Amino acid sequence: MYNNCETDQCPPSCENVFDMVHVSYLIRGGTHVMWSLLPTFVDPTPWTFQLQVGHGGTSTADDWENVGLPLVNACYAIDPGQDTYSVITLPIYYRVKLTTSVGVYYSDPVAKAGILSVRDWRIAKEIVRKEKLRFKHISQDGYLLKRRVMGANCPVCSDFQTLETLDPYCPQCWGTGKECGYFYPVGCIWADFSPQSQNMNIDDQGMRGTVQDIKVSARMLMLPLIGEQDVWVNRKTDDRYYIQSIQHTAEIRGVPLIANVVLRPAPFSDIVYKIAIPQQDDWLQSLT
Repeated sequence: MYNNCETDQCPPSCENVFDMVHVSYLIRGGTHVMWSLLPTFVDPTPWTFQLQVGHGGTSTADDWENVGLPLVNACYAIDPGQDTYSVITLPIYYRVKLTTSVGVYYSDPVAKAGILSVRDWRIAKEIVRKEKLRFKHISQDGYLLKRRVMGANCPVCSDFQTLETLDPYCPQCWGTGKECGYFYPVGCIWADFSPQSQNMNIDDQGMRGTVQDIKVSARMLMLPLIGEQDVWVNRKTDDRYYIQSIQHTAEIRGVPLIANVVLRPAPFSDIVYKIAIPQQDDWLQSLT
């Protein structure tokens, strides 16, 4: 249910600090809206996001309504009311409102149907439905830690001249160089792993000596959108992997649906293992 119709409109000349707003209504249970900010955005945290929906589709429209409650330091939101309107008869647009201690910002409106026609949307939805059914029988369930690439630099370990992190084990940014490091974990992220491969060789730079790099490949849904340097966490074993490369294997009208992903296991000494997964803790408590 929507409430608190927005009356204060963003001026046409306001700064757009959003790099991307991606709408996906292919997942059962609601429409997923993900966003990322420009790397140049450095307002101090906390950042409060509010998902809004409207039919006008312009920044100056007066029918924007809030969806759900505000979210703090998040990278996605869910609109559970997708069944209350039809994508065929009503144009639906989303935008994201960001509030910081410095100012208020709005993303550009994004159409719910995106660049897909109703027919394409149905085809994509069926592809994803079958893929998820397949995943539930042969794949491993986990969580996705979306890496922060925007925002304030870490006040503890950042070199303020080069903007590089000086401590890969920094507990403030988890080695990312950005304050807080990662967004809140996203659950129900499936990965269909291929057999593991190993490669032992001598480091030709003479720095590491004999090395044995381990890489694994997996088939994953691009919902939500995953990116390089994100971290995938196995729900049952807590093994953590850095995503190194992504190759789309199924797209429709340029919208990625499925990808082959190369992952590198994080060593158990990696600082990423110190990041708590609240959903995982709840699941473990349910077993006791």
